[in-house]
Amino acid sequence: MQNLIVIGGGELARVIIETAQAQKCWNVIGFVDPDPCIETTRRLGVERLGTDDDLPAYPHARIILGVGTIKVSDIRRNIVARVAMPASRWATIIHPAAYVSPSAILSPGAIVLAGAVICSGASIGSHCIINLGAKIDHDVHVGSFVHVAPQAALGGGSRIEDDSYIGMGAIVRDHLTVSQRTLVGMGAVVSKTFAPGKTLVGLPAREIK
Repeated sequence: MQNLIVIGGGELARVIIETAQAQKCWNVIGFVDPDPCIETTRRLGVERLGTDDDLPAYPHARIILGVGTIKVSDIRRNIVARVAMPASRWATIIHPAAYVSPSAILSPGAIVLAGAVICSGASIGSHCIINLGAKIDHDVHVGSFVHVAPQAALGGGSRIEDDSYIGMGAIVRDHLTVSQRTLVGMGAVVSKTFAPGKTLVGLPAREIK
């Protein structure tokens, strides 16, 4: 088993810790967070090892980002830049109850949670979250720092560009591009491509200010 440290100690971090433990190939030695995160220690029995600044004390441990948002944000990207670890240090976490095609490609730092399905030829970028029950159809490209929320579905051949957020239960039509830094709201159905940086809601999805 490889040692693993989770960056963050909040709600998402707890899900990731349990996912890594279920995977059976990781020994979660602790998490780092500027806050004490007492609930995480109490519930999971996992030690707080300090803050990001203490990561160099564990040169042989792999790391995974356990900080999330429910919007388009630079928080995750900024943390990765700040800790400045090589790609080889970042783990890829896949829950045993997820399905990942043998021909799919997952980049360092990707997280695939329980019930998610990633089909043939799909590619998942660095530091993405494919959340509970999300469906990634064949030949989908998901860029870096994308969060696909629970039960969202991406149609075959679609493309989700960097730093986008696909809300819970949202649907993206096949062979469509969701432009960079797009927020797709919960339950939205995206049937055409919009300019980058938009917030999309409704059925069919429309831009809101």
